[in-house]
Amino acid sequence: MKQTPSDITIPIIYEDGAILVVDKPRDIHVHSTRLSRGELSVQSLLEERLRERLYPVHRLDRPVSGILLMAKHTEAASKLSAAFRTRGCMDKRYLCIVRGWLSGSGLFDRPLRKTPDKPLRKAQTRYRVLATSEAPWSDGIFPTSRYSLLECTTGSGRFHQIRRHLARAGHPIIGDAAHGDNPRNRIWFRETGIDSLLLRSHLLCFTHPISDRRITFHAPPCPQFMSAVQLFDWPANLVID
Repeated sequence: MKQTPSDITIPIIYEDGAILVVDKPRDIHVHSTRLSRGELSVQSLLEERLRERLYPVHRLDRPVSGILLMAKHTEAASKLSAAFRTRGCMDKRYLCIVRGWLSGSGLFDRPLRKTPDKPLRKAQTRYRVLATSEAPWSDGIFPTSRYSLLECTTGSGRFHQIRRHLARAGHPIIGDAAHGDNPRNRIWFRETGIDSLLLRSHLLCFTHPISDRRITFHAPPCPQFMSAVQLFDWPANLVID
């Protein structure tokens, strides 16, 4: 069923004269594109709600929820966009739940291309394991299913970067229909009833484009992510800053 503006809640985390920080819901585009086919977007909904022009300075994939930054004027947009392109100026962190067990921390350093006709571009994703668990349901090959809770950071913003790096490493994100393990996704949904991509943008730290003050924002866990955390009895403080 097609969504209407009244169906979608976009919580505002912070707002001033230059920037707007919101908690993007899952299954909605950040802005209109040729692929969105006239669907509602975060930008269009907020511009209608706030009665002012907004400038997205980064994006989250349609199924990804969490913290999203927008500028309120072109000066702020220009400075923030430049910061996103400069390695180390932005601290972006994501939480995800993946298939299998990892340990400690590590780095995926593998170039990616947006489409087969595009050149390879450098892409690095760092991860840190926060928790692991084992569920008593079989995938038909193994008697149990193993999962890891990760915090990931990226030094670049390539197309579906975290999702693709983890999938190629043999640890696809749960609920990822595009790059994941769909047979195991179906088992997950059958056993848990959780049907969303378990990847969430939960922290963003940057320098304010006008005041030059370093600020950090957090997005609280969404209900689907929290349900998964509770399912495995993982401490809530792992996903609540």
